[in-house]
Amino acid sequence: MFQQLSLFEDKNTHIANCFYRSIEESGFNYQEIDIGDITFKAGQTESVHRWYRLTPSYSPNLVRFFIDIFKISKDDFVVDPFSGRGTTVIECQKHGIKALGIEINPLLQQVGNKSLLWNIDNTHLINIYLEEIFDTIKKYETFSLENVIEIFNTRVPIIHNVFRWWKIHVLKNLIICREIMNQEKYNPISEYIWLSLNKACLDCANIHRNHPTITFDDNHQREIDVYLEISTNLQNIKEDLIKLNQKQILFSNFNSIIVGNSTNNLQNTIINRSIDFVITSPPYPNRYSYIHQTRPQLHFLELLEDIREATEIDLQAIGGTWGRATSILQKDLIIVPDEIKPYLSYYDELKNQNILMCNYATKYFIDLWKHIKCLKQSVSRNFQGVYVVGNSRLSNVEIFTEVILGQLFQHEGFEVEKIISFRKRGGKKRLYETAVCIKN
Repeated sequence: MFQQLSLFEDKNTHIANCFYRSIEESGFNYQEIDIGDITFKAGQTESVHRWYRLTPSYSPNLVRFFIDIFKISKDDFVVDPFSGRGTTVIECQKHGIKALGIEINPLLQQVGNKSLLWNIDNTHLINIYLEEIFDTIKKYETFSLENVIEIFNTRVPIIHNVFRWWKIHVLKNLIICREIMNQEKYNPISEYIWLSLNKACLDCANIHRNHPTITFDDNHQREIDVYLEISTNLQNIKEDLIKLNQKQILFSNFNSIIVGNSTNNLQNTIINRSIDFVITSPPYPNRYSYIHQTRPQLHFLELLEDIREATEIDLQAIGGTWGRATSILQKDLIIVPDEIKPYLSYYDELKNQNILMCNYATKYFIDLWKHIKCLKQSVSRNFQGVYVVGNSRLSNVEIFTEVILGQLFQHEGFEVEKIISFRKRGGKKRLYETAVCIKN
């Protein structure tokens, strides 16, 4: 008997059919695999990965899956050109594999790089630091923020509307913890304090942490305890360091994450070694800004000197979506280079719907094309790689990221072995997480 679909089911079915038809028409091999939760959540229970939460990142289990599939050994060199939280390089280090991450966001680069330091020699200083910040917070409990700023000869973060981000007493205590961290006696553990403070300054902010964005929570009634947050973070770090050293994991000092733009200078970045494998996840074409969402930490930890710097970084990022990047994109329609225009299946429809959205998507794929051209010059003869991406919908126009990306790889001489679908994202929106597997 015919069963009529609801409007919601009918729309979902149509979108699913479009997704599968797009892959079928591309001619790429397709495979569906269930390896469990591949989101950031899975990493929040694992050592080192739990030191920072970046909601758009993938799970360590996904990296392990590809290390196994590709049969990556300790003699190989892995690169993550869109490092994000640093999951790939951290997991490679746990396996004793040489790896390098490249990240355009200086906050995420610092997070990843500091997360690769696994030294327990001075962890006794953690308790001394915690005692000092506890006593100092208590000592200045009745002091104003202005008094504390004067005492420590410092300043509040230069972010716009700073007191919307943090309640005054919370900001005061965070600043106390930051200034004590900068004392010379804590230099041996400053990276771990920095990581705990970085995580705390967002967890203590007046925000909702959605997926993948954050929004202000102006009227919350949460009891925020800065000392408790930092203490918990540092104890977790100490616990993980002890466990890692007990396992006697051997890792190379070569492993690091550097600041760089993987769309234009990959060859100069790789330190004269060919890339054997790539395991990465570039930003998705979903207008999520990795720069915008890390502004609180960028300014609180004083990585930026000027309030406009974050906007300038976003302008250089793939598919930059915030501030000046948006102002530029909403002007004239971007003309696509003839050689890749046939691959941008959304272009003709989207340009009539919304010039800004069309320009955003087009800049995104042109940036990825530039990256692929750079990558081709930097890989070893037996290179293999995987790019984890997601489809999206802009002004109700489907953006089949996985197919377009695969076609761009093919255009530049790579072979697309297959496209893997891991899971459906986002419930009602019928979004998919896929991996484009390539080889030289």
